[in-house]
Amino acid sequence: MTNLVATELTAAADQIQAATQTVLNAATPEAFELLEQRINRLGVFLRESLQAELSPLVKAALRALERGDAVPPDQLDAIRALVVGDAAEYLAAENNFDEWVAELQRLATEIARLASSADSAALRRLRGTIQDASRLLPAMRSYAADKQRIAQFDRAFGSLDDGNRRVLIDVLREMLASSTR
Repeated sequence: MTNLVATELTAAADQIQAATQTVLNAATPEAFELLEQRINRLGVFLRESLQAELSPLVKAALRALERGDAVPPDQLDAIRALVVGDAAEYLAAENNFDEWVAELQRLATEIARLASSADSAALRRLRGTIQDASRLLPAMRSYAADKQRIAQFDRAFGSLDDGNRRVLIDVLREMLASSTR
């Protein structure tokens, strides 16, 4: 990572840290949205920076793949980092999934209990419980999708036949050519 990138990354992270308490104090949808946008911009910057850093190794791996040669371990690591590194790091950092599972089980039980009641107050609580579950599920779905994405990559990469090799070459070319992947 260049000094310029490191400086920009540190400055952006410091701004997010400083803005977080302000956002939490305000606790408005608009404040959370602004922080979300700032975090997303940092994510884009980081993805582009990592892609630029990994590019020489990935390009060398591409040449080896095109020739049908073995790809050295450092280049394999760069390919993995480029293609599924975000998902792998997210899964390594995420420590709430078991809590999400327990919460979803609790919510499903509560939904069943409240749905069996004809009581108006219970039906109103049911609406809130359903909303709670519907907001939990996207995080769980995203976690599962990242897990699946890594498993698919590992399977395809583990058996690098001609078809998988061609797909990998195409994916890597597209990723290196795109500023949005």
